Amino acid sequence: MSKHIIYNPEARQRLLQGMDTVARAAAVTLGGNGPAVLIQHRTDGIAPVFTRDGVTVANAIILEDRIADLGGRMLRDVAGTVSRQVGDGTTTAIVLARALAAACLKSVAAGFHPLELKKGLELGLTLVEQHLQKHAVVGVTSDWIEHIAAVACKNETGVGELLAQALSELGHEGAMSFQLGNGREDRLDIVEGIQYDQGYLSPYFVTDKTNNQCVLERPYILLYDREITDMLDLVPILEQVSEERRPLLIIAESIQDQALAPLLLNHIRGVFQVAAIKPPGFGDKRLDRLQDLALLTGGEAILAARSQNLERVDLAQLGQAQRVVISAEQTTIVGAAGDAGAITLHRQNLGKEADAVRERKPGQGSPTGNRHELEELEERMAMLAGKVGQFQVGGITDVEIKERLVRIENAYRSAQAALQEGVMPGGGVGLYNARGVLAGVIAANAEQQQGVAILQQAMAAPLLQVLNNAGVNADAVIARLAEGGSSQAYDTLRQRHGDFIDIGIIDPVKVARLALRSAVSTIATLMGTESVVMDVPDPSIMAGYSPEWAAATREDPRI
Repeated sequence: MSKHIIYNPEARQRLLQGMDTVARAAAVTLGGNGPAVLIQHRTDGIAPVFTRDGVTVANAIILEDRIADLGGRMLRDVAGTVSRQVGDGTTTAIVLARALAAACLKSVAAGFHPLELKKGLELGLTLVEQHLQKHAVVGVTSDWIEHIAAVACKNETGVGELLAQALSELGHEGAMSFQLGNGREDRLDIVEGIQYDQGYLSPYFVTDKTNNQCVLERPYILLYDREITDMLDLVPILEQVSEERRPLLIIAESIQDQALAPLLLNHIRGVFQVAAIKPPGFGDKRLDRLQDLALLTGGEAILAARSQNLERVDLAQLGQAQRVVISAEQTTIVGAAGDAGAITLHRQNLGKEADAVRERKPGQGSPTGNRHELEELEERMAMLAGKVGQFQVGGITDVEIKERLVRIENAYRSAQAALQEGVMPGGGVGLYNARGVLAGVIAANAEQQQGVAILQQAMAAPLLQVLNNAGVNADAVIARLAEGGSSQAYDTLRQRHGDFIDIGIIDPVKVARLALRSAVSTIATLMGTESVVMDVPDPSIMAGYSPEWAAATREDPRI
C-alpha cells in the first residue's frame, strides 16, 4: 500500500487541530458545574450515552481528517493512562495536555529545539511532583473522604457517605465492584470473607429452605482442577471427613451426573453433609483462582499437572473455613483458615504484576488484553483481601444509571488515591499554587528555561477551565485566592471562598500528579514529530458497492 507523508509545519498544525477539537468537547465536563455531553450510540435504536467523564467523551470522538485524528488519539492516550492508574483526573489531563501542546508548538515554530524544551518540561515536572508530595495534607479522615468523593461525582453527598463507609471497612486497597442497580436508591453491601459468582450445582444441596441457601458449618474444602466422573474416587476422603463429623465442600471443574447423584442422595438422607460448586474464573485463569482459594483456606489444590489423584487425598490437603454460604448464584466463604502472612505476600506479588501492566506504554500488547489482565489481577487481589464491597448504582432511567456508575466508580478510585498520597486544594487551585516552585528555577540554557515557563503557564489551565465552566469572573476569583493563602479554594457550586478542607473542595495529590506527568510525557513526544506517514486508502476497493443493493440481494438466513 502506498504512503502519504506530511511534513512540518503542516503536520504539527493538523495534529494540534485534532487535539484542540477533542479537548474542547471534553473540557466542558471539568468541575462541579461542568455540563454533561450527550454521545450518540454507534448502534441505531440504542439510547445515547450521557456522561460527565472526560475520557468517555475523548474516546467517542473520531475525526474525519486522519492527521487531526492522530492528535486526538494522543489526548485519548493521555486520558486513558490516568484513568487506568487512578480512575479520576482524566479531564484535567486533557486540559493540561492541550495547554502544553499549544505553547510548545509555538515555541518550536519560533526556533526552540524540541529536545531542549522537553528537558525543561521534565525538570519542571520533577520539581512540581516533589513539591506536591512534600506539601500534601496527609492523615485523611472519613469526613474528607466524603468531600473528595462528592466532588469527584459532581457533588452527590449521599454517594460520598457510602464510599467513605466502604473505604473505612475495606481500606484503601480493598476492592469494590460497581453494578447497575434495579431501583432509584444506591446500595452498598460489604461482604466479610471470600465471595465469587458460582452457585451450587444442584438445588438439592439447599439446607436453608427459607433463604434458598446451602449453609455448611466448619467444613473441609476439597479443591480439584478436573472433572469428577466416578463417586468411588470420593469415597476415601468422604470416609475421613465423616469420621470428623464435619461437612465437605467440593470445588471442582465439574461433576458428572453419575457421581453427583450419589452425593445428593447421601446428602438428602443425612448420611453426610456435602455441597459441590465450581471454582471462580474462566478458561485458563481458573487454575490461578483455584490456587488462590487453596492459599486462602489453608489447603492444597489437587492438580492434574502434579499427577495427583482423588483416591490418595487425605485431610491434611483439604482447606478449612468457619462457615460457607452458597446460593443459586454466589458462594461466600467466611473465616478461611489460610496463613495470613503467606496471603499478604501473595497479594503484594500480584500487586507488582498489576503495576507492571499499568506501566505498559501504548503499543505494548493489546489494549483489550492489557485491560482484561489488569482486571483479572485486581479481582484476585480483592478475593485475597477477604472483604469485598458491592455498590449497586441506582437511578430512574438506564441512561442516568450508566452515567452515574462511571462517576461513582471514578469517585471511589479518587478517594483511594487520597488515602495513598494525601490531599491538596481542589478545583485546580492546588496545581495553580504549585506554579510558585518554578518561579525561581534557573535552567541550563534559555531553551530549557522556556520549557519550564511553558509548564508553569499550563498549570493554570485546569483552574481557568473550572471557573469558565462555572461562568464566574476568573480574575476576581484568582485575586481573592491569592489574598487568602495556599490553603484557600473556591467552591463554584456555592460561589464561596474558604479553607479547602472546611468547604470540602479537596483533590487527591496522586490524581493531579499523574495527570500532569501523563500530559508532559505525551506532549514531549509530540514536539519531536517532524513528519507523519500515513497509508493512502484505495477507493477502488469499494467501487460499485451499494448498501441498498447488498441488503436487497442478501439471502434470507431463515431459508
